[in-house]
Amino acid sequence: MIDSFPKPIWRCIRVEIGHGSDVNMNDILDETCGVAAEIAQSPEAAYQLVNLKQPTGQELAAEIQAQQAAFVYVHDQNCFLTPDQIPNLQDLSLLEAFARFVKSKDAGHSAPQILYVDAALPEATVEELAKAGIQYIVYWSEERPGSQLIAAHFGHAFCAALRNPVTTVPEAFAVASHACHVHLGSKSGPGQAPAALPCLRSAQTPALPSNNSVPLPQLEGMDLSQGIAAVVPDWDSVRLLAPHAELRLLACGQASLIAPHRLSFLGEALRAMLVLEVRQLTVTSQTPTHRVPAHLPAGCTALRCEIQSASGGCAKVVLGGPQEVLKNPALVEHALRQTLSADALSLQFKLPPPSLPVPIAQSSDDIAGGTPLVDALAVTSVWVVQLLRMLCSDSKFRMLAALGIAAVGCTTTSSFTQSDAGRFTALTHLTSAVPESLDPILLPSSWPAPAPLGPIAYNTLPAQQHPSSGSVQMDGQRSSSQAAAGNTTSTGSRGRPAKEPKLAVPELASVSWSSDRPELSVCTPHQLLEDMRGFLEVRRGRQLQSSTFPEAILNGSQLDLNALYRAVCSRGGYGMGSGVNWAGQVFPRMANFTNTHKMTGVGNALKRHYQALCLDYELAHPEDLDKQEASG
Repeated sequence: MIDSFPKPIWRCIRVEIGHGSDVNMNDILDETCGVAAEIAQSPEAAYQLVNLKQPTGQELAAEIQAQQAAFVYVHDQNCFLTPDQIPNLQDLSLLEAFARFVKSKDAGHSAPQILYVDAALPEATVEELAKAGIQYIVYWSEERPGSQLIAAHFGHAFCAALRNPVTTVPEAFAVASHACHVHLGSKSGPGQAPAALPCLRSAQTPALPSNNSVPLPQLEGMDLSQGIAAVVPDWDSVRLLAPHAELRLLACGQASLIAPHRLSFLGEALRAMLVLEVRQLTVTSQTPTHRVPAHLPAGCTALRCEIQSASGGCAKVVLGGPQEVLKNPALVEHALRQTLSADALSLQFKLPPPSLPVPIAQSSDDIAGGTPLVDALAVTSVWVVQLLRMLCSDSKFRMLAALGIAAVGCTTTSSFTQSDAGRFTALTHLTSAVPESLDPILLPSSWPAPAPLGPIAYNTLPAQQHPSSGSVQMDGQRSSSQAAAGNTTSTGSRGRPAKEPKLAVPELASVSWSSDRPELSVCTPHQLLEDMRGFLEVRRGRQLQSSTFPEAILNGSQLDLNALYRAVCSRGGYGMGSGVNWAGQVFPRMANFTNTHKMTGVGNALKRHYQALCLDYELAHPEDLDKQEASG
């Protein structure tokens, strides 16, 4: 749990070392060095830059002290003259002298928070720098130095993530790593060698943010050490009313970008970016709704709130809950932070179904400087589309451009520069134009011929499946007939209303998986959960702790994922649609069920949890489904 967030005024020192070059390095760095270029493009409020050329260790330490610099970026000026791999840092004397000087008892100088070295360093040098008190050291391994293009892309994404006032360095490192995997076609898992990326020397392991990173509110006279639900009555009745929406993105890349493992990395990065935006949001206005949504518990009311994210983006949402809770502005704000962070993690990319051709890359000089672009479709909530469109139009918000998102719907990314266009065009040449290593279970074994130019008509969820949320247009706006009610995400659960016949299960982005567990009928709960956790680790590209998996909460306790998966499979699987009675048949079989529960949207919550945690796993294990139910 993160308790507080520093304001990101990064005072930076850029250090050039090396000799013998007559080239204007400023021009070279603007085009090839991601960190230097991103800092140079940043508004003054985000980064303040001082340049040093070939200083001594004492001069560097003195300048850090004078500028109170938290970020020091070191590069060899000769490193960026060729597009080859990152070389070893030949002259280690500066860093070694700096470490000795800072550690000396009479120096009186403090170390910077971040040292970013765009060169390969020996582990012994890294260790000495860490002993000098540098909290975070980003560097390249001598064993896997990487390429200049990857270094530039990683540097852009890392510094773009740090612009957010609530992003920690390990989180920025994890987001930048995912940004690289998206555009390098990297796969994780047994036998797969990921692309060479920088290393992070830190006491903290790089990890994407989760909804557990929402800080607790400061409430006078309340001890929140045991959790807010322990001291605030009916806290579990507070819920977010979030109508469903389709999110259409234009992403930089060739057709190979629309592949399960690459979309999974992009989805993880976008979900992390959304959590970073809303986990420290502020409520700018709140007004009672004209009428209370009928599906809220008795005694509840609803507020229409306008929020501002950490980077200044805005969105409008509806929060329902007990009147006493919604009277407290601090509780309203915390409830929105918690529910929106949870809802952000449900964003899912969809693959074209087998009946449709692969989308082909197109380009336009008016969008992303002519970079090849492909159409990608995701399922999310209306507020996400609103927020992304707002951030997309902000020329100071660089994270979307760093991820290669050229447009959200019909809104182009205004921060996308010509330098970005050149970098992403070069990245597209590293991967083939044909999807790679597709899972034969999830996708057809052979892809049909490319479609003609024009938008791809994906097989999306029909609007009639969400009757209580009204119609949601492609750009995320709701129709005039839409009621206040919609998808619900509670402080203890998440859900979306749905009424549908037997479903054609959408193709969600996933990865190949080889399971070692026995048949479901003889598989123990522990074996099933460990197998599901391993599957999600491969799919999401990050580690999930066995002790806390799954992190989802339902009816005040940890989600009984074992019973949820078995109950749905015994009824033919998710594709049975209305054949699965989520509230009446699935919920009573779970450990979360109590006869006195007050949850009104439990069926929708269970379906949402299943979509987020089980659906891809079910698609990879068709043998788990009850065949008689599925054919009935």
